[in-house]
Amino acid sequence: MGGMTMTIERVVAFNGLDVLVARDEGLFEAEGLDLRIAPLPPDEIRSAAEGTPSKPATNQGKLQARGAAQMFQV
Repeated sequence: MGGMTMTIERVVAFNGLDVLVARDEGLFEAEGLDLRIAPLPPDEIRSAAEGTPSKPATNQGKLQARGAAQMFQV
């Protein structure tokens, strides 16, 4: 079985804790998956304070939208 690479957008500490623990424990590697976490460029990061309840600011999905990641965390 050949290895496979999967790039995801960065995960947020609490919501993505499962991904971070699985990576650190080697679970992705054990399944032949090279998990890469792509950082968002600093000039594209928006503060949640910029949003409103009806239109929240988000950093999610930007890398996936331009094909730089296969998935993002919701």
